[in-house]
Amino acid sequence: MYSPTKPIVALFADIITKPDDKRIYHGSGANYIKALATATNCAPIILPALPGINNYRKILDRVDGVMLTGSLSNVHPGFYNKDKLVEPSDLDRDKTVLPLIDHIFNKEIPMLAICRGFQEVNVAMGGSLHADIHDVPGRMDHRAPKKGSLESQYDKQHEIFLTENGKLEKLAGSPTLEVNSLHTQGIDQLGKSLVIEAVAKDETIEAISLDNYSGFFYGVQWHPETSVETDDFSKKLFSQFNDAVESRNLNGK
Repeated sequence: MYSPTKPIVALFADIITKPDDKRIYHGSGANYIKALATATNCAPIILPALPGINNYRKILDRVDGVMLTGSLSNVHPGFYNKDKLVEPSDLDRDKTVLPLIDHIFNKEIPMLAICRGFQEVNVAMGGSLHADIHDVPGRMDHRAPKKGSLESQYDKQHEIFLTENGKLEKLAGSPTLEVNSLHTQGIDQLGKSLVIEAVAKDETIEAISLDNYSGFFYGVQWHPETSVETDDFSKKLFSQFNDAVESRNLNGK
């Protein structure tokens, strides 16, 4: 079926407060927008973080894909039955995104979940998070490097090990990858029906997929969007996401 427009990928906004005048904005990181614009044939749209106001299920039924982006904020522990809160948080994003993940899976809308988005999927599927993964005995410090430029924070930091015969190992064509690392939270209890696709050497879960699922879904803890023009695996991941989104656009929703 002919489509006069590019396939549409929805991103959910973060609530951003400007430190100088405290004005509040709904926005998304430029790296995610740029990656979709340059590495795919998709048109990104940003959906405001407005829990309980917009009927996002109807909107999602009309888009071709979803990207759950990373953010400076952390998922609130109230959503996974723990107490320790690590600021900043973003309750409006939590309350907007978490109830929609089941719907996205049920409708098999292609979805790529990155960093915070990866954690959101785990929480929505009944899993839990470590608030400060660097405080867990035996774990590395997965936070962004404290020195260097903003760009250098996205340099590769450590190796991950892909699950043997897993979907991501087949996509990568390699048993290991080098990835960047900029997260405070990390998966504790894995959510129901999720499959581990990669771990770090300290056993931190780095990538997930959904068991017995015919749609497209990967969640990754690192940031492939920042290296989609230079890194072979990032190119493959965004290319496969693009193929799934274009297929949904062409074949109807």
